[in-house]
Amino acid sequence: MSEQEPSVDERDWPKRCPHCQTELQTATQGFNPAGEDDIDHGEMGEVLAVDFCPNPDCPGKD
Repeated sequence: MSEQEPSVDERDWPKRCPHCQTELQTATQGFNPAGEDDIDHGEMGEVLAVDFCPNPDCPGKD
């Protein structure tokens, strides 16, 4: 028997940057999985939530 993955609500998401320990911030990004630029034309797309490090001096930034 295989173990089930925890649901999104049950997961323990990181709250700090692994490189500089700054508290992560969250932003949303709209996109269209079909790759077309229809979002700007009022079409329904999908939304991602992205965690990022706001520290401009973070050693993990390229």
